[in-house]
Amino acid sequence: MNDASGPPSELPDHSSGSANDAGIGLAPEAHLLHIVGRMAHLGAWSLSLPRRELIWGASALRIFEAPEHHAPSVEALLDFVAPVHRDRVAEALQRCIEWGDTLDEQYRALTVTGREVWVHTLAEAVRDEQGHIVRVDGVCKDITEQKLAEVALQESEARFRSLVEGVERVSVQGYDSARRVIFWNKASERLYGYTREEAIGQQLEDLIIPPEMRELVIEGTRQWLEAGVVSVPAEELVLRHKNGSPVPVYSSHTMQRSASGEAQLYCVDVDLSERVQAEALRHQLEGQLREAQKLEAMGTMVGGIAHDFNNVLGAILANVMLAREALPADHLAQSHLGLIAKGGQRARSMVQQILAFSRRQAQELRVVNLQKQVQESLALLQAGLPPQVALGLKQGDPSLCVLADPAQLQQVLMNLCTNAQQALPAGGGRVELSLERVRLRSSPHEPGPDLPDGDYALLTVADNGCGMDAKTRLRIFEPFFTTKPTGQGTGLGLSVVHGIVLAHRGAITVHSVPGAGTRFQIYLPLVDAVADPSSEWGALQAASGQEQGLHIVYVDDDEVLRLTVESLLRRVGYRVTLCSSADQALAEVMVPGAGIALLVTDYNMPGRNGLELAQMLSQLRPLLPVLLSSGYFSDEMHAQALRLGVRGLLHKERLLEELVDKVREVLQTAA
Repeated sequence: MNDASGPPSELPDHSSGSANDAGIGLAPEAHLLHIVGRMAHLGAWSLSLPRRELIWGASALRIFEAPEHHAPSVEALLDFVAPVHRDRVAEALQRCIEWGDTLDEQYRALTVTGREVWVHTLAEAVRDEQGHIVRVDGVCKDITEQKLAEVALQESEARFRSLVEGVERVSVQGYDSARRVIFWNKASERLYGYTREEAIGQQLEDLIIPPEMRELVIEGTRQWLEAGVVSVPAEELVLRHKNGSPVPVYSSHTMQRSASGEAQLYCVDVDLSERVQAEALRHQLEGQLREAQKLEAMGTMVGGIAHDFNNVLGAILANVMLAREALPADHLAQSHLGLIAKGGQRARSMVQQILAFSRRQAQELRVVNLQKQVQESLALLQAGLPPQVALGLKQGDPSLCVLADPAQLQQVLMNLCTNAQQALPAGGGRVELSLERVRLRSSPHEPGPDLPDGDYALLTVADNGCGMDAKTRLRIFEPFFTTKPTGQGTGLGLSVVHGIVLAHRGAITVHSVPGAGTRFQIYLPLVDAVADPSSEWGALQAASGQEQGLHIVYVDDDEVLRLTVESLLRRVGYRVTLCSSADQALAEVMVPGAGIALLVTDYNMPGRNGLELAQMLSQLRPLLPVLLSSGYFSDEMHAQALRLGVRGLLHKERLLEELVDKVREVLQTAA
């Protein structure tokens, strides 16, 4: 390039194939410049001032696909620049001409043929000895490939960033060599609670690392960053949320280098919260299943014991009745026998409650006197209460009757009273029940239970225990929700209570204040009362003349019950044969001339049960009437007994009260 003494008359031509390609005939300095231009693919130009004459090198013309010897003006040069960049380039050129500022611009240009290219132009002002700007010399270069590569890279980075930002459950964080956050995606915000603005610039160990891991993480990441290699495999970790809660993640790490060569650590954390919660729930459900199986086994065992105990009580009561009938009314022993009968009946009532509570059966609705049911349940609960706990019926109403399943109603009372007792302080407290009649009328001004208008029994269970906060109150009827320590509650009690109350077309509400106790209120629709069958046994009526001496076979593996039934049936005039098993009964029935009029059998016996015996008799002696007794009749047992022609079913707990009347009824029908 020429000095400021005048404009260069000609710029070197770096076009392929010319003599100048080899730099032949050029001075050494010009030769070196020629090499630079050719190797760097630079096109040279020079603008002389003030005449604004523009001289182009051949390489510059080729960039704009202009023909050789083309000599565009400055204005024509600017016309090559795309409109979006033209003003900016024109302003830069003017500052270079007027003020001597260096021109350094990248811009889109349109060649003579209309092709779009990217051009980088670099120019500087040349001054004369007086310091006046007399010329602007510049070079330009086609950077289209570079720009396309940059655009592709930017698009790739944008796609990658969009991908990283769009993955909801995968947290990606970047840290520089000082462990400061340089990248924090949206998933990291959700997972750890810190916004991007809060996280950027913070230290890794101050942000999401629990205190017990702090020193280990600092030392480990220091070694990784120094070595430029992560030395541990991906692993499950428990990190820390902004609020201090644990965050389980599957964490993997990778080391990258910045453009300046700085080591950068990137962490990819997959949220494991749902999996951990699912595993915890699975363990909880497994524990609850084991507990439920244990309770079921215990219920079966208790039910069996209670059933056998009921048989013993029945035998005692029957023999008490026989003894009282055998003694004169004014005998001194009558009062003592009467006390034994009352005590036995109370014990049998409690056993019946236990049996009802341990059964797994469909809902059986009947008219229930609510106060009587409450008192029976309280009698069961009182036996297991510590002396410092007061439990009682504060207010009652013996006229209240509801259509309910007694066993399920008892389950509601047992669960509510047990929960109330467990909520009392260690020093004891009160659990009070009350019953009253209420009339519900829908009113927007008096919100109440969501029930149709009508008369209801209101059962209230209140305690002066620890109470509940609003958050707990909202969840108490959820299955498996419990506030008790692990292993001390299944979280099913109140959800079962809620389900039973709804199944009885009722409603349950709860009122509670922390430290001021809890009050549950149950609304059940009222029904008309029905006569309560007397639990007292009447005097035994002798069999009629036609029935006197009829032969009855009684089958039961319980010896005391067999002998008691024999005494009852003989007392009224029947002839009785006792059998301890189904096989023995079959042998007795098949004896020629036995003249058996009726067979009464227990269901639950070793070997063949009562229904299997009835099935064999239906084939061998189809005309022989059969009565079946059991402590519990399922729907399947009812159906099977009906198919086999069994004439009647006797509930074992009332067998001795109902037996004589049922025998007489079947024999009269058969006659």
